Amino acid sequence: MKKHTRILLTIPSIYFMLYMLVFWFPVELKSLVPTTNVYYIQLVILQVLVTVQFVIIMRKLWSFRNLEKSKKTEWTVMLLIFNPISSLIFIWRKVDQLEENNNTVPNSGSSNMP
Repeated sequence: MKKHTRILLTIPSIYFMLYMLVFWFPVELKSLVPTTNVYYIQLVILQVLVTVQFVIIMRKLWSFRNLEKSKKTEWTVMLLIFNPISSLIFIWRKVDQLEENNNTVPNSGSSNMP
């Protein structure tokens, strides 16, 4: 995965975590969310970003042919439940490992040919 793609996929998770920090410190909430309409717009934007990120990551995860289905299912559940943290781990660490494994596995059918 290219670096600029990783950075773009990281933005929704960072945005989500920063947005959650605002709710832990509600004193500054009034300046960030002056009306409920602004709040709803922000939530829609956040939800769209996270959904697009999730779809892209799922396509990448399920494109690895040599990964067992149980591991794919495990990562899917983790990405679905713990999206902000697990997506960052998957994007910046796990994709490299899976791409290395995907490239190093030889073709099983071509080795027996004379």
